[in-house]
Amino acid sequence: MTLDSSNEVVAILYDIENAPFEMLNYTLGKARRYQPCRTIVVSDWEARPEQKRWEKLMRRPGFTFRQISRTYQGKNSLDSAIYDSAKLLYDEGVRRFFIITTDSDFVRIAEYLNSDTPSYIIGVGTKQASETLRNAYDEFFVYPPEEKEKKTTRKTKVAAAKESEAKQEKTVKAAVKESKAVKPAKAVKTAKAAKTDKEAKPVKSAKAARPAKKQSPVVNLPEGTLTVNLPRTLRQSLQERQTAEGVSMDELVTYLLMRGMARWVED
Repeated sequence: MTLDSSNEVVAILYDIENAPFEMLNYTLGKARRYQPCRTIVVSDWEARPEQKRWEKLMRRPGFTFRQISRTYQGKNSLDSAIYDSAKLLYDEGVRRFFIITTDSDFVRIAEYLNSDTPSYIIGVGTKQASETLRNAYDEFFVYPPEEKEKKTTRKTKVAAAKESEAKQEKTVKAAVKESKAVKPAKAVKTAKAAKTDKEAKPVKSAKAARPAKKQSPVVNLPEGTLTVNLPRTLRQSLQERQTAEGVSMDELVTYLLMRGMARWVED
């Protein structure tokens, strides 16, 4: 059995002493889904005459509000009155019920409604409702409604993976760029350290230079000074770069030579 939309009667048993007006209003919204069935709302409305909202509530179309009578006053008198009303409705053939309460004493009402022909019962209560009470119903709604976690769809997961991959790729590119920016300084440092090697490194650089066509006059130069005759085209390129960098020719050549030696050492 399910509580689907039909022409059958749906009864709402409202524990007015233990459930606020908002919980009743929430349940009426749930019950509206099963209309055009007739909905009977049962409680002791006169027990809360200060609730002016009852008048507006009872004017809602599609709902019948029934006043119950207590056979005695005192503790559990409302429970007993609702129990009697539930029996009456059950005898009338009603098999679909909402029970609004967090009171575990209402378990006996649910048991009675399933005693002969099973009923379909939906409970509405707070999260403090006991497991015994919840298990007595076919369904149970917690009030106020608990927020359900949004399920991540496959599309969302793929998008998140792509975003993570893009961020990782961006980080790698930034690291490579930073590494390239640091290399020239490292090369200069290595070239300075290479000055102590007076034999192997100058020889390698000398091999890279073309033999001079004309013999230059011997000039006494400071120790560690290297003289190289450059081709005209190379010298012109160096002069252009010298002008662009704003340094002397000696400084430019020294820097380029040391950078070349540093790469040679690394290889």
